[in-house]
Amino acid sequence: MHHEHGGNIYKYKNDNLIDFSANINPYGIPLSVKQAMYNSIDLCVHYPEPNANELKNVLALKYNLKAENFFCSNGAAEIFYRLANVIKPKSALITAPTFSEYENALLTVNCEIKHHFLLKENEFNLTYDILNDLNNNIDICILCNPNNPTGKIINTDLMHKIIKKCNENNIYLVVDECFLDFTEKQSSVLYNKSNNLIVVKAFTKMYALAGVRLGFCVSYNVNLINSLSAFGQPWNTSVIAQQAGLAALKLNDYPTQIARKIKILRDKLYLDLEQLNLTVFYGQANYLLFYTSDFKLHEKLLKHNILIRNCENYIGLNKGYYRVAVRTEHENNKLIKAIKEVLE
Repeated sequence: MHHEHGGNIYKYKNDNLIDFSANINPYGIPLSVKQAMYNSIDLCVHYPEPNANELKNVLALKYNLKAENFFCSNGAAEIFYRLANVIKPKSALITAPTFSEYENALLTVNCEIKHHFLLKENEFNLTYDILNDLNNNIDICILCNPNNPTGKIINTDLMHKIIKKCNENNIYLVVDECFLDFTEKQSSVLYNKSNNLIVVKAFTKMYALAGVRLGFCVSYNVNLINSLSAFGQPWNTSVIAQQAGLAALKLNDYPTQIARKIKILRDKLYLDLEQLNLTVFYGQANYLLFYTSDFKLHEKLLKHNILIRNCENYIGLNKGYYRVAVRTEHENNKLIKAIKEVLE
């Protein structure tokens, strides 16, 4: 199986590279989280707490739920693989384009994949047409909200109808909300008590902990949560990851503050990209998708020490589609300057 994602800076061996290919908070790891990670180093002589019980308890307090509703994971991606192997669905519905690990995980159990294509003429927004695909021939549906790589949020009314349709047809619905913290008006489905619903979140993006690997999912289906825990080893989250998560959860206002900053940066970056005569698709997350007829833009920008995400390997996209993360104003200006130079 071939894995191709943004953020693979290691293959370029360039210390001056600015990474726009991975959608990580450009302000980096919060200082208190860094300190918690440093302080936990001596604890690494011990095994991590099995099943991250302390972290689950703190998550339960934060979200006003029970610890039994949470499963903590080695990054959000682990959840999709565990879900596939616990549920063992025969058929699945996913959108296209979207995060490729959904499909990769489902294929490990020989699940038949049905794609619901998001159309350029609809600005890649999910429409009510998806309801027609949610029938009793589907075992599981995975949605990304906001979607990656488009940044589009699912309409609230449509999301409610999707949950209802999945309940009626006994379809597991997985909603990936890993980028939702970057949106101004968060519309989480976390508190919908459907037994078929699993909500996935992570510390990866907002707290810039991509290399630490820490995610979690929430469900009112406690039997399913227990099955996820039982499927693999109990030490799937490290000592450092657990302590980083506990420190991050103390930063109550941090996501809101970052989301406000990102919106200002994103809106300016959107306008700057448009002025370069690129076809830019406005999204609500910390990245933007655009199209250009220059199919070599990725390679050309590498010569300017800039790495962007070539999106031609996304199902539903083709050559000329690229995604760029929203980074600091200084870095965004460097990106715009470099694109302008290579397109002239």
